Amino acid sequence: MLEQQAKAALEDRSKLISEMRSIDANNSMNASEKQNRIERLDSEVRRLEFEARDAIERDKREIEVRSLAARSGGLFMSTSGAPDEGNKWRALVPSKSEYRALSVGVPAEGGYTVPVEVAGRYIDELAAKSALLRGLPAENIIPFTSESLCIPQLIDSGDAGYAAEGETIPEGDMVWGQVKLQAKKIGRIQWVTSELLEDSAVIQRDTVGRNLIRAASLKFDQDAFTGSGTNPIKGILSQGISTTLGAGQTSITYDSIADAVARIEAINGTPSVVWASVDAAASLRKEKSSGSGTYQGGAPTDSAASTAWGLPILPSAFLPPKTAIVADSSRVMVGVRRNPTIRISEDARFESEQIGFRLTMRMAGVAIAEPSSVQVIRAADS
Repeated sequence: MLEQQAKAALEDRSKLISEMRSIDANNSMNASEKQNRIERLDSEVRRLEFEARDAIERDKREIEVRSLAARSGGLFMSTSGAPDEGNKWRALVPSKSEYRALSVGVPAEGGYTVPVEVAGRYIDELAAKSALLRGLPAENIIPFTSESLCIPQLIDSGDAGYAAEGETIPEGDMVWGQVKLQAKKIGRIQWVTSELLEDSAVIQRDTVGRNLIRAASLKFDQDAFTGSGTNPIKGILSQGISTTLGAGQTSITYDSIADAVARIEAINGTPSVVWASVDAAASLRKEKSSGSGTYQGGAPTDSAASTAWGLPILPSAFLPPKTAIVADSSRVMVGVRRNPTIRISEDARFESEQIGFRLTMRMAGVAIAEPSSVQVIRAADS
């Protein structure tokens, strides 16, 4: 009876996963609709998985009891093959191989049993937790399949010229270069006891996974903003054009942002985002009109100001104090060699019954098409 219950739950779970794949492949739905429907199905998949595991565990306990009774000469029915019966579930239980394939999708590692959307959700979560990635267009987060990513770059194409009637039209030359990004691995391991996973009131597997994603995004953000020649990832601060405000201008203002916007527009760029240090974002929110005492960003009873001259302000604790960046984000690119993947090992600390959660991802740094597309503003010290 328990075996049938477990099989039924796993069959229902398989149908839901197939439905999730169909939704993911449905081009008539937008990304938000897909995410909402898949998230609802995912919660039902988790419930069915728990139901199947619970039935399997109860069945195992009954097998153990019958086996013990048989060995002790009890009145229970003989179960000569009982010790091996516990292994009959190994092909049915969604276990380590499936978790290892959460975002890899390799058939040999259980990839066929895992909906593709899971991998997408992890990179979405990384983007949601990374201030730098949130400011970039989705198409500028570029996946690639080799050790390095080379992005062709048109450096110069010359100027057009006038030609009189009957005269030869001047020829132009295109000068090409490339921006090369090298894949760098970011990783972290978290060990959790089996007792914690079993007894916790919250879903610890999900909690551990989200914390690992958060740690990875913070590490990437740190270097993506401030990384220099000694860091694996070269940061945006070291590649843009930096302007330090004059004496007495000790905080970033809306006027400072407007000046940077004009500098980008002067090269036919389209300013689209402001990244700001925590204190710079706060000073913009608290800036007041001269002589009136009225806040530039709106009344304190309104929602906190989140834009400057129509550009979203994304605060980051990794930017140095008194610093803001105005950028044309379409000219900023990030390479993703491998999406964040979480793999689970039940063997490495077998003797202490600890479960290892390992997150790794391979990013390829930040590349800027031209330095003038990223304007770094630094307030004066005094």
